[in-house]
Amino acid sequence: MVRVRTVLVTVFALLPSLALAQDFVQQTPNRQIDPEVRQRLEQYRPVFDLMGSLRLMLELDGQKGLAFTKAQAQKLLPILKDLQTRPDLKPADAEKILATIEDTILTPAQLKWMDETQLKRQQETRQRAPQAPQGPAGGRFFGPGGQGTNGGNRQGGAGGQRGGLFQAIQQGKPFNPFKEGRAAEGLQQLIALLSKR
Repeated sequence: MVRVRTVLVTVFALLPSLALAQDFVQQTPNRQIDPEVRQRLEQYRPVFDLMGSLRLMLELDGQKGLAFTKAQAQKLLPILKDLQTRPDLKPADAEKILATIEDTILTPAQLKWMDETQLKRQQETRQRAPQAPQGPAGGRFFGPGGQGTNGGNRQGGAGGQRGGLFQAIQQGKPFNPFKEGRAAEGLQQLIALLSKR
């Protein structure tokens, strides 16, 4: 089945990783990102993509005609609960999980809304931060107000989580972003929402 997602994923695949990478750059303003770290960030793209998709799924449920059905909830809940318990979320596993969600659970209309919303937010981010620092391969990192369910850049737990994620990536240590911080909170909210179906 040909879907809008195929085209948009190709164009915007780096969106979540670049938004997170911007936070890392802001935390280390006097250092340039090492090429090896950039390569590891690229390897972790599926993890960032999964984080972004789960954030959007919370909003998706509130859209007219796009709410999750009971059958979808029953398929999603075991996947989401498994994410909470993994000590390490490897990029290959994140890629498989996201593919399963997109290919076998979400409807074309739900995928279209998620893609269009992601595109709109990317455009808004570029307009707000036209002078953002250059990122890997000449792309732009996204500045404050980047992607997130509230359109803003929260301080505190999110920064700690992202710092932990980048430290884990740099050092090659196991890390699951869904065990702490904003991603864990969002996942718990999504599980609670789907559990009511």
